[in-house]
Amino acid sequence: MATTQSYDDSSPYISYVGDWNLQQDSDPFLGRYKNSTFHSTTNDGDTAVIVFVGTDIQVYGAKRPNHGFLSGLIDGGEKQYVNGTARDPELYQQVLFEAHGLENKTHTVIMTNEPFYDTGVGGIWLDIDFFSVNGTPIASESGSNSGQTTESSGNSVAYTGTATFQTIPPSGVEPYSVAGSPTAVQLAVSVAPSLLDNQRPITDKIANSSPTSLPTNLHLALLLGLLFAHAILIRIIRD
Repeated sequence: MATTQSYDDSSPYISYVGDWNLQQDSDPFLGRYKNSTFHSTTNDGDTAVIVFVGTDIQVYGAKRPNHGFLSGLIDGGEKQYVNGTARDPELYQQVLFEAHGLENKTHTVIMTNEPFYDTGVGGIWLDIDFFSVNGTPIASESGSNSGQTTESSGNSVAYTGTATFQTIPPSGVEPYSVAGSPTAVQLAVSVAPSLLDNQRPITDKIANSSPTSLPTNLHLALLLGLLFAHAILIRIIRD
């Protein structure tokens, strides 16, 4: 019978893609995180990828005043958006994403920082504290977790009835490799039809466009039109 096992944020089973940072010792609430550790980011689109073989998963993090929206998806499905903001009280070791009753096979979970999904709440932070699976996680071969510590070999997990600690995929399961930079799937931002204009996620096209370009071009066109009309009027008067 499979059992649920937890893995800390420094586990090799989490692949961080983007500009993630380790916790700061100066954080006054560091002790409220599991093992007093977490990974955090403030960049829109940064992802944390977890691959496992099993039937259930829960990803945990904090909800704090400077945190914003985040999303989680599994196996390329639809993003589930979560407001990561909590003011009074702040919340720690909270479930940010979960999936249960899955087919006992390989699954991929992608957690994404989505601070621009709704800019009217919270901030831009996302942190990952730990995750739990009913099954066996798979370490990435990309090396994106270099410098991080691995879980103690005393932590055992179960897969199809065999309770052993596995650092490689079970027989017949292909290793998962995370690209060195986010893929199109990882960076894709969905927009709910009901969102207001000021709640739409910022894309490269929106972020790089100038808000004054349209009025400037319109004024220039009107000015040229007036000058042309004036020139024609002067010519008619002289004739």
